Amino acid sequence: MKKILIPDNYEQINNSIDFIDGYIIGIKGFSVDTFYNIDIDNINNLKNIISKKEVFISLNKNIENSDLDELKNILIQLKDYNIAGVLYSDVCFINLKKELNLNYPLVWNQEHLTTNYQTINYWYSKGVDIAYLSSDITNKDILQIANQVKAKLMVNIFGYLPMFVSKRHIVKNYLNKFKIKDNSKIYYMEKENNVYPIVDNEVATQVFSDYVLNGIKEYYNYKENGIEYIVFSGFQISNDTLVEVLKIYNKLNSSSIIESEEQICKLVSNVDTGFLYKDTLSKVKKNDK
Repeated sequence: MKKILIPDNYEQINNSIDFIDGYIIGIKGFSVDTFYNIDIDNINNLKNIISKKEVFISLNKNIENSDLDELKNILIQLKDYNIAGVLYSDVCFINLKKELNLNYPLVWNQEHLTTNYQTINYWYSKGVDIAYLSSDITNKDILQIANQVKAKLMVNIFGYLPMFVSKRHIVKNYLNKFKIKDNSKIYYMEKENNVYPIVDNEVATQVFSDYVLNGIKEYYNYKENGIEYIVFSGFQISNDTLVEVLKIYNKLNSSSIIESEEQICKLVSNVDTGFLYKDTLSKVKKNDK
């Protein structure tokens, strides 16, 4: 099972390189929920990292017709590098893989829709190699999917989780409406004593969880059930703290799970297990008539 990091900055890449198997890097203007994003013309700067680690390139925003020519150019340029795969959300990538004869894997990364094995198997039959599972499902769902799919899987295990994406610039529109000058890269929304980080960049408004996922208790379940990739997010995590967390995971053994979980709780105060142990209950509304 390989450890993949979504870095918050280039320093996190340098600091984590001894503890991680690969990275997810975004392309500016084409990626959401990534934080270290590069121009495609600068990808050559990652050549040394690509030669040592599995590097996935994120192009997972919703694609418009006006994006297609630039997107095709990006996909063609990526053929010159030994990347591990491309994360996508828009289904146009299925046809583009055939049209452009792409030589690297596709990773289905449609955050809130990658929730069941049947759809994953369908996309696998269309040429999709890896599915990045939604953070909205339980550990039971994850393990069931792992035992029913043909595709490889990515699963979040640590970090702030993506909750919401809108192509509308919700924060910037508000600031412009009331003529408020603020050039912050990250905003915060407080609701019911919870604080949610928000990024409003050139691509979209992105809202993240108020907690940091720590799924360390599921580490061996994921490993034993054949999940290929576990994903760490460095967003809003200090570089020193991230390295300490990765060291804990690297030293992990089956008898040290509880101790390791406690160590992470000391490093990060707002950890939570998210939806891993929260079963979803759907009830039919009673008709009183």
